[in-house]
Amino acid sequence: MLKKAKGFETVAEALRSVERSTVRKRRARERHAAEVAARVPGEGYEPCIVSFIDVLGFRNLLETRHAHDIRDVLLQLRAFTAPVEELPTRRMKDARLLSRAFADSVSDAVVRVRVFDTQFNDGAFFHELLDLLHAQVECIGRGVVIRAGLAIGNAHVGLDGKGPVFGPAMVRAYEIETHEAIHPRIVVDQAAYQSFLEDARLRKQDHDLEEELRYVDRLLRVDVDGTRFVDYLGASESEFDDPAGYFLFLRSHAELVRGKLAATTGRVREKFEWLAAYHNSVVENVVAEFEDGSRSAEAFMAEFDVDPEPFLRAMVISPTPEG
Repeated sequence: MLKKAKGFETVAEALRSVERSTVRKRRARERHAAEVAARVPGEGYEPCIVSFIDVLGFRNLLETRHAHDIRDVLLQLRAFTAPVEELPTRRMKDARLLSRAFADSVSDAVVRVRVFDTQFNDGAFFHELLDLLHAQVECIGRGVVIRAGLAIGNAHVGLDGKGPVFGPAMVRAYEIETHEAIHPRIVVDQAAYQSFLEDARLRKQDHDLEEELRYVDRLLRVDVDGTRFVDYLGASESEFDDPAGYFLFLRSHAELVRGKLAATTGRVREKFEWLAAYHNSVVENVVAEFEDGSRSAEAFMAEFDVDPEPFLRAMVISPTPEG
């Protein structure tokens, strides 16, 4: 016969007491782990800028292109969206000195995560937008059309960016890319832009909001539907080393869009009709600057030996019937 547990009326009561004690100890360990994670960078969620980037028309690529071609497209996407390599963090005090981007990829999607709760504020929001602008220009230059969503919020990326990457901000960025971007554009969440306005950690520490806005808004355009997106055509001129490079890029962009319009129908074609309208608006703005004297036609002709207005108007994409 079992002896009655000391201090308890029955063995069952003793077992229930042990179970309660086990639960209390487990919860205490979980609280302690959460406290440690909150103190150690990379161990838990941290505020991040998350960009979810996808190849537009990937399903069509699977149906129409050889596996080698698709592999090249994906490798180019990963190369152009990859952050600059940095040395791994060796000392905890060196962790999160400046904002730093990490990237993860699966199939035709790339997720970029930039931490910004850092010891020094270096303009994380601006740098992420500029990196995305460069990535889009490089991809377009290789015939790879992308779409993306950018959100700000909590995400897990790990101290050295080795992941796994997950969190509410990643989900939101995915939602924007999948359901809201629609066209080949990198859409900035309105809540993310509002965070930039309110959170000084997203700005360069020696800039006030007004000064930082001048840098950030130069990279963005507001679409007719009120959506902010990265203005990779209008804002990239100063990013080319050679002044001629920008105008050659505009010309190759026109050729790419014309080709896509000729090769697509239905909903896919609608996306490139949007891209044609965006392209034309940028070209018309440049033409207008020559017309009002903001740009010097004489200097352009001296540099490139061509009249700028006919040269640019040849880049305007005329509407063509479907099919």
